[in-house]
Amino acid sequence: MGYPINTIENEGSLAVAADGYTAYYASDREDSRGGLDIYSFTLPVDARPFKTIYVKGVVTDLISKKGLPANLELTDNATGTIINKVQTDELGHYFITLPEGKDYTFTVNRKGYLFYSSAYALSGAAPDSTYVKNIALEPIKLASSFVFTQVLFENNSFALLPPSLPELNKLVQILEENPSMHIQISGHTDNVGKDTDNLTLSTNRAKAIVKYLSSKGIAAERLTYKGFGSTEPIATNATAAGRAQNRRTSFTITKL
Repeated sequence: MGYPINTIENEGSLAVAADGYTAYYASDREDSRGGLDIYSFTLPVDARPFKTIYVKGVVTDLISKKGLPANLELTDNATGTIINKVQTDELGHYFITLPEGKDYTFTVNRKGYLFYSSAYALSGAAPDSTYVKNIALEPIKLASSFVFTQVLFENNSFALLPPSLPELNKLVQILEENPSMHIQISGHTDNVGKDTDNLTLSTNRAKAIVKYLSSKGIAAERLTYKGFGSTEPIATNATAAGRAQNRRTSFTITKL
């Protein structure tokens, strides 16, 4: 970085604080008190890293509650880019440093389990803050169901949006790891509009997912789909939040 940070003396072990402004290093320059002392300075603007936040937690088996080694992927929701891949320790613990000011999707997977996927709005998180997220994975078994959280469609359409692909690709991975598994894709809507239109829309959205899975090499005989329209709500249709929950797609294991 040049003088006065770099001198003819020994400098090393540079560390940057989570605020992105302050840096620390060790040096034995002439004003030290003997041996290596720790010095701090403010980083120039062009050398400052992103401010960071922390996310930590433990991945467990939903049934036994025991910790599980697992793989975590974090995707930047704005770009759809995977920005970090982390392996938990043998007891399932993880600790991740992330750039602040962004929203993320956490995806967790382990062979023999349904994957976990959820979006987290962390763009308003204060730098150097820590969030705890414990995640329970469900063992794969007959009749297990999973509601997609990031499979999204254009409004009143069955065209898949790009943010849907990471979650669908995790399902592809599960199907590849379990070649005898068969699933049904189910589509659901809220109660806004005509029942016949909702049934058609939900069916076409489920069919669109099956088409995508088939395009990734999953045999058609392993995949079925069905639309339910607004007949199976999981929340009230009296509020916007409830209607958003009811507009969903999911998969159910029908054969192992």
